[in-house]
Amino acid sequence: MRSIPAALVAVLLVFPLFLAAFVTIGVSTWALDRHFYARLIGDERLYEIPAGPGAEGWLSLDVPVVGGLPLSAAGAAMKEIVTPAYLRAQALGLLDEAFDLVEGRGPGFDPSLDLTPIKKALSGDAGTRFARAFAKELPVCTGSRDFAVVNGKLPTCRPSTISVDKAAAIIAAGLPSVVKAIPDTLRLSDAETSVALPHPWGAGRPFNAMGFLVLGDLVLLAIAAGLWVAAAFIGGANLRERLMWFGWTLFAPAVLVFMAGLAIAIGAGSEWVRYGLRQAQLESFGFGPGFTDAVYEAARFAATRVATGFLATGAIAAGIALGLLAWGWTSPGAEAKNEGRQTE
Repeated sequence: MRSIPAALVAVLLVFPLFLAAFVTIGVSTWALDRHFYARLIGDERLYEIPAGPGAEGWLSLDVPVVGGLPLSAAGAAMKEIVTPAYLRAQALGLLDEAFDLVEGRGPGFDPSLDLTPIKKALSGDAGTRFARAFAKELPVCTGSRDFAVVNGKLPTCRPSTISVDKAAAIIAAGLPSVVKAIPDTLRLSDAETSVALPHPWGAGRPFNAMGFLVLGDLVLLAIAAGLWVAAAFIGGANLRERLMWFGWTLFAPAVLVFMAGLAIAIGAGSEWVRYGLRQAQLESFGFGPGFTDAVYEAARFAATRVATGFLATGAIAAGIALGLLAWGWTSPGAEAKNEGRQTE
């Protein structure tokens, strides 16, 4: 009869707590790893700027204007001065700023963008190409109005009386004032946009997220271990029975976590991932095959890393469980001990 309450404790408490602890441990191997995310977003091909017939639809997808400028014109022109290398550098910089906060190294997260490469590009040959692309994509104004760069602000439309070539020349001549109006660094908390932060996230409250995650792992393991021992002593009358309870109640969640990791690892290299990317038809948005390959490799890397965490956690726990079971199988039971006493 004692096995019934022990089984209830094991099934209702020990199993889910160990499972939660093992999943948390597996996740903690990558969730707060700066290098994991840097590797994930570090491929320059991920920052490919769409080109071709599909790019116009991509640029005008949801937002009609940006800062008063037509998105199609601003997007087409920005492609002349914004490079994938620049976008990658900014993404990695934002990642470092975020992890400085979660690792307890910074007072807050105030995302910033380095605009000096943009200013340098506008001041060089790329600036001429920018002016040409911008003038070409500007919508035509109805009626007559002045066309000029005033106080560093680009015009929002082109009068029908001004040709694209003339408009490009006027914009190129006004670019120095545009460059002068652009700050070297743009902090989102200072930007006058709807996505601006009212203040830096976590300002004045540094913390170590990894420390909290590890603490959560330890608390889950401590509670699970306490109930694990209780279930074994309730259900087992001797050392052999208790070891068997220890082994099986640990083996079940360990195998489940291991199998989850194995399933992720198998799926990471399957053809289904490529099939999903083909169905997304990224080329219709102007992306080339290099971008699709980079997305596939990033997805495969992420899945492999996640799978490794679960596989390692499950394998270690399962190894401990098998060791306990082997110990229990080789330990004498109550009958063997009674026979030994009778022989004496």
